[in-house]
Amino acid sequence: MQGIPLQEFIAHCKDIERLRDLWCAALDFFHSRGIAMVSYHSDDAEAPGAAPLAIVEDGFPRDWVSKYIDGNLSRIDPIPELAAKLNRPFRWSEAGELAALTEDQKHYMQLLAAAKLGDGLAMQVYGPNMRNAYIELGFGANTAELSAQDISELRCAAQMAHLRYCEITADRQHRAELSPIELEVLRWIAEGKSNSVIADILGISRHTVDTMTRRMFEKLEVHDRTSAAVRGLGSGLLHYRHQQAG
Repeated sequence: MQGIPLQEFIAHCKDIERLRDLWCAALDFFHSRGIAMVSYHSDDAEAPGAAPLAIVEDGFPRDWVSKYIDGNLSRIDPIPELAAKLNRPFRWSEAGELAALTEDQKHYMQLLAAAKLGDGLAMQVYGPNMRNAYIELGFGANTAELSAQDISELRCAAQMAHLRYCEITADRQHRAELSPIELEVLRWIAEGKSNSVIADILGISRHTVDTMTRRMFEKLEVHDRTSAAVRGLGSGLLHYRHQQAG
């Protein structure tokens, strides 16, 4: 695969001090390797000049990004959870072969196919103090024929960029610490349950759930339920697991 040499990118990353420069350098590397779309998911992912967003992307169609966020599709997207479980990159199209998907997750894969984004690679990257992240590299209209060496170099570049991100933002290395009961509430929020329903499920009062929800929002630095679910899913605090009612 032609493009910016991996060693050149790694050497460049070591000298980068600003997030804007790191993001641009990563995009330059991936685009030079035929990657059309890049997304980075973590609990403090930050677009240049913006507040932490949980997800930062480049190249994905606007209508798909809006549908993913507004439709809270992170609840049923099986790919990030699968990336966290596997110790290797895989193609989006392989998700159904690598795991038994729920009906909701199958529906997501149908939506993804209908969006005509093409295929792509999914991978987990790892940082200090569990500052892990999930990265998507979309091929777009390209029919990428990637060798094992090509995929290894893309993975190495993603890992290097993430480690440099962690170094630049070392002051953020604390992860929001949620108690087990707060995590349980967050899981049900990600399932779309109301506070009153969560209270019934957990056998606690609605007031207690309201209080825990406000406290979680403060810890996660979000202001609404959708953002809390996205932040939890994107950061690895929470992996969506479909639970059948009854």
